[in-house]
This record gives sequence, structure tokens and C-alpha cells, in this order.
Amino acid sequence: MTFGRGSASRVFFIYAAAKTLWFDPMTGAALVQRNEHRSGLIAEIRVAWARTWGGRLLPLLLAGVALLVVVQRLVTPAPAGVVHGELGRLAAVNETVGFALMVGALVSAYRLLSFDLSSEFESLSSRGTSGALTFTAGRLVVGAGGLGLAAIALGLVVEVFDLSGRYQREEAVHVATMFVNAVPLLMLAMVLTCTFGRIAGMIASVVMLNLGADAAYQRAALADGFIAPSGLYSIEEAVGWLLPRPLVDPFTGLLLMDKSVALQQFPVRQGTGVWGWDLIQVSGPADIVLFAAYLLALAVLFYVACRWRAAQAHRRFVPIPGWLEGR
Repeated sequence: MTFGRGSASRVFFIYAAAKTLWFDPMTGAALVQRNEHRSGLIAEIRVAWARTWGGRLLPLLLAGVALLVVVQRLVTPAPAGVVHGELGRLAAVNETVGFALMVGALVSAYRLLSFDLSSEFESLSSRGTSGALTFTAGRLVVGAGGLGLAAIALGLVVEVFDLSGRYQREEAVHVATMFVNAVPLLMLAMVLTCTFGRIAGMIASVVMLNLGADAAYQRAALADGFIAPSGLYSIEEAVGWLLPRPLVDPFTGLLLMDKSVALQQFPVRQGTGVWGWDLIQVSGPADIVLFAAYLLALAVLFYVACRWRAAQAHRRFVPIPGWLEGR
């Protein structure tokens, strides 16, 4: 049996139409059925991991930060005295670790959603293999889990170089607190990126995080009578209830009290910095519950944003053309 030029073009057209209908004429199996093993939460976790920690960028950044922590631990000058020197060096490396976790949260949020924005969330369309719930869960698990692994790695580097120190337990709690405080930035950046795009996700999330932290500081300053109430503070406090407020662990107070004693200065505030243990309010159970409620609210908002994107993708991507379905 032979085919002419017209017959060959018709065969190609039929094959392309079958592909459009998600049917493979070579195997007789629907492409949806063939891709079923690639759907689900495990598949979403694999995709998200490949985009973030499975690539080169984030592991290289983590290795660079670990090397910087080692260098800081060895060369950073510190006040005289065993306790002052140890706390001074820990304070220096903690600033690097905290900043690295915040940057890691932003980069992770960008990498987790940038490809989906470019493809207009085709994986959530009617011809995709992702559901909104698995899409949300996979990215949250990989985003928070990757940050947790980075915090553990950096915390181990700090602890290894401070084996003879007396504040190892407090330092471990402090690193865990820095990780927990980076999670809202990750989730907030994902919510804003999924809803409004990359620019809003990367810039607005940082602004909102800083406003929330400053509102928490102003609340403590107003409570101990250090500053007088004003309309500006009231507005900031009202907005601050809707923004992430960082948790504070006891190690922060140890650092600031030691700094005050070492420098022979009376505990005072300078801008948003605090010196003195009496001006540090460690987060209690109520703060932790409120923090957890905020994370839950962010997770729900992220799911709603993914459902909205899925609805858009369903309207945009139609697997069967109308003229072909009519025939």
C-alpha cells in the first residue's frame, strides 16, 4: 500500500489530532494514562526539588555561606574575655546565617514558581498532571524542608567550630529560631509571586517582613514605656498584625546583655537595636500560637492562589479544539 503526498499529509494531521486528544496512535494508550505515574505529591516534590536544591545555584550558595562562616569564626575580632569573645564571634556568624536563610527563602520562592509563571501554570491546566492541592503541598514541603536542611548544615558548621563553648544549646535554639523566622518570608514570597508575579514576590515580601518586625519592636517599646504613643505607631501596629512578626529566643538577650557589659554602657536603644536584657521580650506560648496561625493562613492563601491560577489555566488551555470536537 502506497501513500502519495496528500496521503502523507493526512496521516500527519491524524497523528497530530490524536496527540491533541491525548491519544497515542502508536501504542493505543491515552497520554493521560501514561502520565498517571508522574502525578501526585511525590512527583511534585521531585519537580520542586529539581528546581531548587537539586540544581547548582542553591547548593553553591550554601557552600559559599558555610565557607564564609568558617572564615568569620577564625578572623572576627571579639571583646576581651572568654565569655565576651565567644558571644562576640557567635553574634558575627549568626548575622551571616540569618541573612543567608532570608536570601535562601527568596531564591527558593523564585525558583519554585518562576517556571510555572513562564508557562502560565500549564501544569495546573486540564492537560496538566498537577492538582492545586498537590502543587501547593509539594512546593511548601520542598521550600521549608530545603531551608531546614540549610539551617542544620550551617548550624553544624557553627557548632563544630565552638565545641568547647558554653552556649552550644542556646546557639542551636537560636539557629532554629532563625530558620522558623525565614519560613514566613518564603511562604509570603510564594503567595505574592503566585498572585502578582515575580517583582511583587521578591520586593513586597521583604518590605512586609521588615514592617512586621518593626511593629513587633514598637509594641515592646511601647509596653515598657521607652517611647511615647503616637498616631504613626498606632498605624504601624494595626498593619503589623497582618504581617509576619519574628520570634525571639533567649540567646538574643544574652548577646545584647553581654555587649552592654563588655562595652561598659548603660542599656539603651539605638534605632531598632536593643542593648540590655530588660528590654528583650522572649517569645512565649501565645506568640508561638499566633505565629503558627499566621503560617497556616499563608498556606491557605497560597492554596487559594494556586486554585485561581488553575482556573485561569483551565480556561486558557483547551485540550480539544472546538472545530475538532464538533466533528
